[in-house]
Amino acid sequence: MTLYDNHIELHHYSIPDSLHESESCVIAFAVKVLMITNGYPDYPGSYRGIFIKKLCLALKKNGLKTVVLCPRVFKKSPFFEVDEEIPVHRFWYPSGEKPLGQSGKIPILAMCVYMLTGLFCALKLIITEKPDIIHGHWIIPTGLIAAITGKLTGKKVINTAHGMDVRLSVKFPVSIFFKTAVWLSDKVTVVAGYMKKGQLLKNSIIIPCGIDESFYEVKADLLSKTVISTRSLEPVYNIETLIKAIPLVIKQVPEARLMILGEGSEKQSLMKLADSLGISNKVTFAGRVNNFEIPAFFKNAKVYVSTSLEDGTSVSLLEALASGLIPVVSDIEANRAWIEDGIEGFLFPVKNPAYLADKICISLKTEKIGIKANQNKIKLKDQVSWATISKSTMTVYRQLIKTY
Repeated sequence: MTLYDNHIELHHYSIPDSLHESESCVIAFAVKVLMITNGYPDYPGSYRGIFIKKLCLALKKNGLKTVVLCPRVFKKSPFFEVDEEIPVHRFWYPSGEKPLGQSGKIPILAMCVYMLTGLFCALKLIITEKPDIIHGHWIIPTGLIAAITGKLTGKKVINTAHGMDVRLSVKFPVSIFFKTAVWLSDKVTVVAGYMKKGQLLKNSIIIPCGIDESFYEVKADLLSKTVISTRSLEPVYNIETLIKAIPLVIKQVPEARLMILGEGSEKQSLMKLADSLGISNKVTFAGRVNNFEIPAFFKNAKVYVSTSLEDGTSVSLLEALASGLIPVVSDIEANRAWIEDGIEGFLFPVKNPAYLADKICISLKTEKIGIKANQNKIKLKDQVSWATISKSTMTVYRQLIKTY
């Protein structure tokens, strides 16, 4: 059965039985963890790496202390701050005010400085903070920093692959650094099952990203004609294809509107594109929105669109699913892990505005989608609530501590 038949079944990511420990057993465990991550909110309102912050907060609820080390991308970001009781340390590198993954080709000089200053700061924090475990996020580059730091200091290391790092790992010389980081790690986790296909990660543990409770409480407006995007306005997210699809959508659904949340380097060019296509009155650029405000926007929408050219596990997609929106997303491996075309939502070929427009129109016109929405929320919540994710993560920590 398909969307037209009121049938939506979520793919399941089963967390290994060994990670399902009793709540009392988990809560009794308290350690300090040094999180070395490529992404963490850069300033108030930033949501780059927001899920790392939320993992730290979820772990804190269960008695763990976390210290974060991440790169300082923007000049307005402080080198040190305490963010909701989470100490956050940032190391310098020549970022050019752009995250490392958005610099186009791999910037060799910037990467070298990144690795050296990151490693120096990590070693310094081992001395001052005395963490029990090092948890690296994105195996390249920060996972390698975590792995080397662990080897030099004797600390146990868990590294988590988020997707972009796995795709970069096929390129030389990144492949050598990736293999080294995995080899030096005591445990490796991945956020999606498709990442385990390669020989190197076949024994990794699947622990997805988590979703805030507020998204499960959303009741999407199934009569709405609003399409929403929450991806950053950067080239990798290809918002241009979405804007080009809107005139085609309006021909079939005249009352359709597009709401774009987020900021990025392409904002001005995208606004000019909308104007040149004569749809400025149909497209709203809402700008940067705090993550906790997104559910309010989802309540007034029906269709979620992601035109990303490549991705890890898309937290924004999971948020849309949890909110009961119809996802129309690019046909890339990361999205296929959660969406089967015509079942949980729709897939479309990348950079194909006509095909995208067709799927958006089908989604806006269908009225037979609400019956299974609550069941899907329950299934998703069982898999990717922060309570579940934090406990699974803590179980891996326990396994590492037992091997000291």
